[in-house]
Amino acid sequence: MVDVSRRGTALGAALAAAAGAAALAAPRVANAQAAASTWQRIQDTKIVRLGAPISEPFLFRDLTNSNAPGGVRVGDVLWRGFSVNCAKEMAEALGAQLQMVDTTYGNAVAGLQANQFDLIFALDGTVRRAAAIDFVPQPLFMYGTAILARADQKIATWEEINANKLRIGVPVGTTMESEIMRRAPEAVLDRFQNIPEMIAALNSGRVHAVSASLTSMTLASARIAGTIVAMPAPPALFPMTAGIRYDSDPRWRNFLTTSFGYLAYSGFVQKALNEAYTFRGVDITKVSPVVIR
Repeated sequence: MVDVSRRGTALGAALAAAAGAAALAAPRVANAQAAASTWQRIQDTKIVRLGAPISEPFLFRDLTNSNAPGGVRVGDVLWRGFSVNCAKEMAEALGAQLQMVDTTYGNAVAGLQANQFDLIFALDGTVRRAAAIDFVPQPLFMYGTAILARADQKIATWEEINANKLRIGVPVGTTMESEIMRRAPEAVLDRFQNIPEMIAALNSGRVHAVSASLTSMTLASARIAGTIVAMPAPPALFPMTAGIRYDSDPRWRNFLTTSFGYLAYSGFVQKALNEAYTFRGVDITKVSPVVIR
């Protein structure tokens, strides 16, 4: 004989449990739907957001509004540098508009984590950063830590820099900062938010030298008489790539990986760099081509 009352009670309990589970799952489903992947957000909004730290020749504003080759207008601002040219090329391929988001390299990781922008170029993939964000595995080229100093300074090797205890300006939160600390621990570091601030400190005599990528320091040297640029031996070479958010959807990362390979090996990146150099008066015939691996 079947106990109807017990069966009814059990069925009611099961339904109540199912309803409770559904209620608990609902917020998780809503959150999952709200947290669209980077790729999906770009497809929906048709906007690619580029983190924009000022660092020549990667990315800088053209306040003269020149019609020289290499300029990219975003809104009311004319931008130059290989970063904005690469980003524009990829945004157009996706049928999207490019949006610039002001930031600094020191705030780059937090900005990506906070979903303020979709990628940022020239952010070195250090061990600590790799624990917090993702990186495009295909580099655009290899670049090195360089020192720009007055011609009377000895900067050919890290040993010389260390022995002379040079006061060096560095962009805060960059690989240059950590590499100098490791390779020349006796050097005195003054930290700045961007390269223009560093150059101003060098011109005023507040620092003996400044450090950034070889590309940036080559560009700066062309505008500062009586300076030299060196990539101290042994050289510190790093892949030039871009930082992105961790994402379970691989399509944005895959798109960037394939695109970076094409932009590097097709000569697009070298052309964009040459245009940025030329705009600042650098004789590109004296500049070594970037190393692509």
